[in-house]
Amino acid sequence: MRQSKKTYLVDTNVLLRYLIGDNVQNAEKALALMERVESGSEEVEICSVIVAETIWTLEKFYEVPRKDIAQKLLAIFSFKGVRGSEKSSIVDALQTYASTRIDFIDCYLAARGKGQNMPVYSFDKKDFSRLGTPWEIPK
Repeated sequence: MRQSKKTYLVDTNVLLRYLIGDNVQNAEKALALMERVESGSEEVEICSVIVAETIWTLEKFYEVPRKDIAQKLLAIFSFKGVRGSEKSSIVDALQTYASTRIDFIDCYLAARGKGQNMPVYSFDKKDFSRLGTPWEIPK
C-alpha cells in the first residue's frame, strides 16, 4: 500500500525569502524547499490569503511591479508539488491581476465565483463589471 506524501502549508515569509532572497540563511532554506516542490518530491499548499499577503508585501514594501509579481507566483503554482483546492482560482486570479489594474482579492473572488458558479456581492461596480463574473450589489 502506497502512502501519500504529507502536504505542508506555506507561510508568506517562506515565499518572500524565496522570491526576494533578502535573508541569506532563510533564503537558502526556502530555495531548497521550493526546488523540492518544483520537482514534486515535496508537496505544499499555498492558500489565497498567503498569496494576497505576498502580493501586498511585494507591491508596497519591495515595490515590485505587478506583472513581475504575477509571473513569479504563476511560476511557483506550476511546480509539480503545489496542491490545493484553491489552486485553479488563484492561477486564474493571478493571470487577471497581471493584465489589469484590479486588486488581487477582487480577481480572486471573480475567479472563485466563476469556478464555483457562485455570484459575488460587492459594491465595487467598476472592477466587477470588467471581471466577467456574475455579481450584484447587496439589496
